[in-house]
Amino acid sequence: RARDRQPARATSPNMRVASVVPAPARIGAHRRASKRASATSKRMVTTFAVNTSAPASERASGSNALLSAIDDLRERIDGLLPTEAKTAAVRASYTASIGLRFAFFLSQGVLTSRSNDERNVDVGAIASAVARVVLNTNESSSSATAPIVRKTMDGGDMSEEQAQEVSEFLEQHMGAIIDVFKRELEFVENGVYKFPYDMDPSTAPAAQWNPLAVAALTRAHQRDQKVVTERRKEKKGQELRETYMADPKRYPDYYLQNFHYQTDGWLSAKSAQLYDFQVETLFLGSADAMRRRALPYIADFMRNRDASTTKHLDVASGTGRFLSFVRDNHPELQSTALELSPHYLEATRKNNARFNGKGGSLRLVEANAEDMPLADEEFDMVTNVYLFHELPRAVRKTVAKEMARVLKPGGKLFFVDSVQIGDGKENGMEGAFELALDRFPAFNHEPYYKDY
Repeated sequence: RARDRQPARATSPNMRVASVVPAPARIGAHRRASKRASATSKRMVTTFAVNTSAPASERASGSNALLSAIDDLRERIDGLLPTEAKTAAVRASYTASIGLRFAFFLSQGVLTSRSNDERNVDVGAIASAVARVVLNTNESSSSATAPIVRKTMDGGDMSEEQAQEVSEFLEQHMGAIIDVFKRELEFVENGVYKFPYDMDPSTAPAAQWNPLAVAALTRAHQRDQKVVTERRKEKKGQELRETYMADPKRYPDYYLQNFHYQTDGWLSAKSAQLYDFQVETLFLGSADAMRRRALPYIADFMRNRDASTTKHLDVASGTGRFLSFVRDNHPELQSTALELSPHYLEATRKNNARFNGKGGSLRLVEANAEDMPLADEEFDMVTNVYLFHELPRAVRKTVAKEMARVLKPGGKLFFVDSVQIGDGKENGMEGAFELALDRFPAFNHEPYYKDY
């Protein structure tokens, strides 16, 4: 299976783009669609659809009409500007937006740490580290006036050597994240994909820019992190099983985990509401940018293709953030979102409502990726982001077979997941990556991560 990898300098710890995977000309000995259709009614899964292909005049609300007018005005102005001016404007807008994003989520991480664990993060040391990373100085963090942390999460004292090692890792981690942003800016400037809609105040969801909405979400996040911290201290990564009984036809045993020690695992509206905020805090505002690293490959695949006749399946959509960026760049796609959690599937619907009436369609399917209620060779492309590291090995094989089954001959799989051992050699971060790979699963309750 051919791989076409992007430069590793733009890769952050815990993120890997394992590029496009062509489907073989034939996947032998598959069950036919008719057999699967008859079996679907026997499963404990729910399949439902939302058709968003109706004309805008029938569906668009007043707010959608306003956004459409703003888009039209922006396109007209864009057509009048010289190329150099447009590039400078894009660079300034992206830099300002991503700078605010990075600073905001960094401050959330510091606030969470100082409020909920006993590491006593040194804000001055963090500021110095950020300055070195942003200015790209050659000064080592070892010359900083103080390490970023001197205590473990449970309040134990670190040796000077341990404190320095952790501080150097955190600085390298921030540097890798800045590299992700720099690479994305190149993609946007070169027109590989669109300026992310959520980084433009005129098109971003209110929850990201409205001060009241942001403040409410921040308070909810901080309240929940106190509970998460206690759950982490007590290592209660399977608390969910006190409420749910495993059922291989509905919620398998491996699924009933409090991944990341998050409240309710994947099985509540509260979890779906807080998930993206929590992940962005963990990765300092870069989670969406890491997911978008698949977009250049998708752009290559879609070149000279008719989006209106292209069928796309997003496996394990989560809250639908990644799917929304795919559809923003290819609004006429005929998309299907498959997700096991009904709460996260509802979040997918909400996060993709902005594309209603733009020519494409979205079908929502609540089902397990191990046994998709979908026809053989149905899709031109399949996308999958950050699922496999949360699956046991045997289940990963089953899901991979299912994705191959539903792909048309010549179709492609676009796959994003964690870095692997040895990936850091390419950009001088081998030590930092392997430190992350060692500590990440314990800190975040990722029981299948090391095996992956």
